[in-house]
Amino acid sequence: MVEIQNITMTKFPTIGEYNQLIIQKGGAAFDSLFGIEFIASKSYPIKIFVFGSGAFAAVFKGGLNGNYYAIRCFLSIEDETIERYRIICNYLKNIHSSWITNCELIEDEISFKGKWLPILKMDWVDGLLIDKFVKNNINNNDLLSQIQQKLVAISQDLEHHNIGHGDLQCGNIIISGPPDDFDVKLIDYDGMYVDGLPYNKSLEQGRSEFQHPRRTSSDYNSKMDRFSVWVIVTALEALKYDKSLWNEVMHRERGFNTLDNFLFTNQDFLNPNESRLFRRIQERNEPSLNFYLEKLKYFCSNDISKVSAPKLFEISNATEYSDELNSNSEEFRSNNYEIPNGKIRIISNVGSVPILSTSFQRIGFTPIDLDKSIYSGKTIVVSYANEAKQIELTGMQNLIEVNF
Repeated sequence: MVEIQNITMTKFPTIGEYNQLIIQKGGAAFDSLFGIEFIASKSYPIKIFVFGSGAFAAVFKGGLNGNYYAIRCFLSIEDETIERYRIICNYLKNIHSSWITNCELIEDEISFKGKWLPILKMDWVDGLLIDKFVKNNINNNDLLSQIQQKLVAISQDLEHHNIGHGDLQCGNIIISGPPDDFDVKLIDYDGMYVDGLPYNKSLEQGRSEFQHPRRTSSDYNSKMDRFSVWVIVTALEALKYDKSLWNEVMHRERGFNTLDNFLFTNQDFLNPNESRLFRRIQERNEPSLNFYLEKLKYFCSNDISKVSAPKLFEISNATEYSDELNSNSEEFRSNNYEIPNGKIRIISNVGSVPILSTSFQRIGFTPIDLDKSIYSGKTIVVSYANEAKQIELTGMQNLIEVNF
């Protein structure tokens, strides 16, 4: 057994060196997996075996005894990291949830230049990454709803077992099985949190397109995936009403798909009131979309601890959230939601509603901060359903709550 302190001192192979080792020795380079047959990801013009790589490891696909595995060969590793993998894999062995991909840390497994190095073995999951699955089924709103339901159920299961994935994004969510009977699988457990892990900081903070704008490495617990699930569920709801949102950003009919995101980007989260995507979706003025968007906007403007457990829109939820906005009015006045100097904040008890000028030009949607130097002495129109209210703004106001 290689001592952990020796592992941290070892110079690990590069992706190219691993690829060359597999070309030359194949399964003979392994110990307990001796004889494993590796499958090339690309055969022309040269043979390439790597299927992907991250900050810590390169992934290869191999078959042994009729089963296929993702073999994660480390590019760098420290003693703390190896201990994390050991604890995580052992913890997951006792949990039998459908989203789990079986994993095993195997030390002293692959031979490179006379040294035996560790690998992480995971079951190979056949299927499509969630963004590819959505692209193929974008016109099937029932299927989009099923994905929402499964993601919310996974979120609940993660918290029930005191687990946080830490990097929920397109590349780590796989839809496995046919459209009429699919499972949602989570892969890549590099940043995972499990109960009893003796570390209080994450190794990574996930892709910014799916993470709370104020997340830090200290936000490391079973609740850290809540925001990511809200982002994906909100995007799926928006796609039910507007398929063109999924167009690529460089498409002639400009959309919001960067090929790395789920419509939203970090810039949307940093300033939702100025976000073109938020405005575009809000213009639909659909109750379900308003429910998800207002949740997301509220979370973006507050500390990550304010992100609530994901849930699906129901009429009862909409009523509940209106009550929640009322009950949180004092919070909008508190330092936790401080109003910038020179601004007037407009909020509504019914969530996101449009704000217009008296000439009916759209200014934005609540909640919004308006510049006093521009709007003092002016009248705005706040509308909801068939009701419209005129509000005269003065330089003495800081917060206006419009109730319908």
